[in-house]
Amino acid sequence: MGTARVQGQRDVALSEMNLRGLAINDATANAATVTVYASDSGIVFINKFATATTYTLPAVADGKGKFWWFYNVGAAGIVITAPSACMVATNNAACTSATFSTSNLMIGAGCMIFGDGTYYYCMGLGTSTITPS
Repeated sequence: MGTARVQGQRDVALSEMNLRGLAINDATANAATVTVYASDSGIVFINKFATATTYTLPAVADGKGKFWWFYNVGAAGIVITAPSACMVATNNAACTSATFSTSNLMIGAGCMIFGDGTYYYCMGLGTSTITPS
């Protein structure tokens, strides 16, 4: 028998829920691979890079109560990777990556990633299909 939830009780506090700024990734001084840190919680990553860009999330335990936004401006895609089998994305409860995969819908595609210390949850925010693997 499960434990009843008390009204207003939460399992994970999203203490970093405020938006803290933008990180613009373009070809001027950036790369097609970006390491995302727990301390980056609340940052919107704007991807303007000309080729597909991979964003690597921190260790899942470090992501507890953290969130990141990813928004694509370029025609190339975004791949978000997490430690092995700890991401929940479209129709997959234990994947390692989420890839923006609709080639004609890349510009304006986005997602938000939330962490609870055990899993990362990928919520699509745009028109592109996100393909987990």
